[in-house]
Amino acid sequence: MKIVERGWVGVALAGLLAGCALDRPRPPDDPVAARCLEGYAALDAAVAEHGVTPSAFARVAGFPYLRVDRFLADFRTQPLNSAETAAWLARLNALDQEARRVEWASLPESVKAELNRRHAPAETVPIALARCAVALRDADARDPDRLALIRERARVADDYVTLNQVLGLYPLTMAPVDFGIHRYQEEVRARFARPLADWPAQGALRRYGSPAAPLVGADGTAIPRDALGIPEPNPVQLEKLFTAHAPVWEVDIVADTDWPGAPYWRADGAPTVDPAQPAVYRYASHARWRGEPLLQLNYLIWFAARPSTGPFDLVGGPLDGVLWRVTLDRAGRPLLYDSIHACGCYHLLFPGPALRLRAETADWAEPPLAPQPAPAVRQGERVVVRLASGSHELQRVYADRPGAVTRLDEREYAALYAAPVENGPPRGLFGPDGLVAGSERAERWLLWPTGVPSPGAMRERGRHAIAFVGRRHFDDADFLDRLFEPTEARR
Repeated sequence: MKIVERGWVGVALAGLLAGCALDRPRPPDDPVAARCLEGYAALDAAVAEHGVTPSAFARVAGFPYLRVDRFLADFRTQPLNSAETAAWLARLNALDQEARRVEWASLPESVKAELNRRHAPAETVPIALARCAVALRDADARDPDRLALIRERARVADDYVTLNQVLGLYPLTMAPVDFGIHRYQEEVRARFARPLADWPAQGALRRYGSPAAPLVGADGTAIPRDALGIPEPNPVQLEKLFTAHAPVWEVDIVADTDWPGAPYWRADGAPTVDPAQPAVYRYASHARWRGEPLLQLNYLIWFAARPSTGPFDLVGGPLDGVLWRVTLDRAGRPLLYDSIHACGCYHLLFPGPALRLRAETADWAEPPLAPQPAPAVRQGERVVVRLASGSHELQRVYADRPGAVTRLDEREYAALYAAPVENGPPRGLFGPDGLVAGSERAERWLLWPTGVPSPGAMRERGRHAIAFVGRRHFDDADFLDRLFEPTEARR
């Protein structure tokens, strides 16, 4: 990470820690748990000065062993028994440990050695903190006051800047934005209404994905669930699910910017991709449908740029990502497919037969866009996601046998927090604000009154605002229930 950027991370995190100190909760009664807090404080200070911290999971102020996402924040107002409370705290801690693995890996070896020497001489700081977390969770689960404070603070701020909406006279400036959204949605519906055969390739169609035969009918009922009812696939089960539901990416390749690849930083500080390393970045997430937690599979690919089409192009710029998400029902069958670009833009929904959009969503200022139903996938077929040249927008989603495919290297999403740098050490792809520096689009100068930070810029998971009019996030816990209702046949 560059010195200037590291400094801003340090200032931001140090400010956060200072804010926590001003309203610090009463320490746990357990003296062992209380001593563990010293280790967390030492690691936080080291990361503030030398490292990288993800912004995807929000810290729970005053409880350094906990972090929260929008899905888990949804449990904070629900009545939970002791087993459910323990499961909730365990999941909040799991998010913290996931973030701290990134933080620890980002520290210089000399700093890690000093932290180990001072706080975990018989092991390593991550191992010590994982053990500490058990003590802290047990202590807090027994302490009604601290538990109430966790419930109060386990929140995730939305990714809209209200000040921008106020200064931009949001109610007035949204009229032309609303018109533009309506016109865009009409264009998308017309695009998907055209037969696939009427979409001749501008260049060469090339398929990317897994050459392995697709697995049909992966058994979701065999996946265990915790006390909260959240699916808990083991690593083998999760890998099978990722393999079973992986899409085939069909890309219309005309220019160099149409070749997918692994992101890296050029020597001049610009983000781009290495097309010699075509890769897909995967992670699991969760949503709620009719009171039941469901598993989601996320697949993200990157391109070097969305090339500008002229001097007045507002949406072109360096780096472009497309994210495909599969929401599975209890039986492990796709309930919904949906997609966004890594800016949070162009949200498209492809509901399965069990879902239909709620009628009232058609009256929203920015209604959800479902241009076609999910395709029926037969034995030996995969979902094919057709992407246009240049814009990389979805042109069609259909089922087909994979055929000849170029293999994508399957990588964990966490790899993006240590992207290669030309002539330098690895650097996180995302800044402390969750944005990819250098991926800004000119549209930000027109759309800033919407409250979306830097509209068009690529951003980290958990930071995707997906509506310019109103407030919606890609990872909202109640996303399915707000948009959909069950079809009559599936009630």
